Amino acid sequence: MTNDREHHRNTTSRIWVMVTVMLAMMLAALDMTIVGTAMPSIINDLHGLATYSWVFSAYLLTSTVPVPIFSKLADMYGRKRLFLIGAGIFTIGSLLCGTAINMPQLIAYRAIQGLGAAGVLPIALTIIGDVFTLEQRARIQGFFSAVWGISAVIGPLLGAIIVEYTNWRLVFYLNVPIGILVMIVLALSFKERLNVTKHRLDWQGTILLSSGVTLLLLALVQDSNHLLSPSAIALFTLTLILLVTFAWWERRAAEPVLPGILFQQRMLLVANGVNLFAGAVMFGLISYLPLFVQGVEGGSPTLAGRAITPMLIGWPLAALVAGPLLLRVGFRIIGIAGGILIAVGSAVLAAALNSGQVTVDSALFLIGVGMGLSLTGLLIAAQNAVPWNVRGAVTGSSQFFRTIGGSIGVALMGAILNAQLTTRAISTHATTNPSLITESLLSANVRTVLPSPVLTAYVNVLDGSLHDVFIAGFIFSLAVAALVLIIPSQRTASSSQSQSVSQVSS
Repeated sequence: MTNDREHHRNTTSRIWVMVTVMLAMMLAALDMTIVGTAMPSIINDLHGLATYSWVFSAYLLTSTVPVPIFSKLADMYGRKRLFLIGAGIFTIGSLLCGTAINMPQLIAYRAIQGLGAAGVLPIALTIIGDVFTLEQRARIQGFFSAVWGISAVIGPLLGAIIVEYTNWRLVFYLNVPIGILVMIVLALSFKERLNVTKHRLDWQGTILLSSGVTLLLLALVQDSNHLLSPSAIALFTLTLILLVTFAWWERRAAEPVLPGILFQQRMLLVANGVNLFAGAVMFGLISYLPLFVQGVEGGSPTLAGRAITPMLIGWPLAALVAGPLLLRVGFRIIGIAGGILIAVGSAVLAAALNSGQVTVDSALFLIGVGMGLSLTGLLIAAQNAVPWNVRGAVTGSSQFFRTIGGSIGVALMGAILNAQLTTRAISTHATTNPSLITESLLSANVRTVLPSPVLTAYVNVLDGSLHDVFIAGFIFSLAVAALVLIIPSQRTASSSQSQSVSQVSS
């Protein structure tokens, strides 16, 4: 009877831990999509058109750079403590964002919010790896992806309703009660049993990595027209020096911030590589497909915001079946199937961008299914391939490399777009000012008064330039497809030390 009661308590606590992780994912997904919808109202209220991009860039920097540090600290001092710290910072940052009275304040508060986000999602996923067995994770992984997908779909709609009927500040205030609820539920439901040992944080490695990645992202988030400017080249050079020094130092550190196992096991190398190039594909679509819908097709901002919805639907649907399937066929087959679908969808999108909405939506759905299969399977495989004391670093590296890949991909695609706009505009005598093309096509008032020949010329220039951008996305997808072919052939990538030392109790 005692064992039955204990089993029931543990099962109930696991359910509450799962609910906590789902809420954390909902926070991350909603924040990503709602803020973009609210930005026009924020700009109008705070008068910050010149600096609005830094509302996103500040969040990108602080939510990416600290991920390895948070993950390493979670391996050293436990998941619960670091998760609560991250969630607390995120909640405070959200509250501050809602009180901002000018753009510099909002940018600073978004940086605080991003710092907290770096400690929420990676550690939440690590907790799942601790609490649930491989088989259990495979069965429930789809629920997490479904929450992410549904939140990403309803986010723009919810943001539009908030902005239209209330005030943009509510976009940030919504995070506060959800964040508090997440912290309370996890504090009550998750109990860790840790081996108390003395740790030494690798401060030198932390500073080198943080500085290198920060300079890289600073170089990438500036205007892509200036990626080859002296200042950008200086930033890239400093980045290379810092990261090479970081790699040299990590081989000598007692407890490196990025454990050597991340670069020694083929499964982990493949998982991080796939996340790097998949991030370039995903963020590239998020950034440039809405531009095609609004600029080339003349769609409304609302339609442009919904452009990637088929991908966001395909992702959770595929993740829902990926977990159970990998128990039957293994990580390799699931990963290869996902990588091939990403490449096929990207090829169709690049080749048939002007072939109608059904074709575009089908291509995006294939890409989403591919992401759901490959990224879900590889995350479970990577967690299962390592012992507890590095599982946080392994889980955090997935998000870290995906965001870095997205930043690099978007910057390279932006450079291609600007170069092609300049070349095509001059060769077709459309205009000597390429930026005039996008400004005219994206402004409904200007677009409607353009003479028909000028409108046609502008649309053709932007259409051709974006076509080259999506070819670049296809090249990134080929890298994903190539990497999944070298996933280790074992049915499950497991480690004899990967038994969880964490338990949940009521």
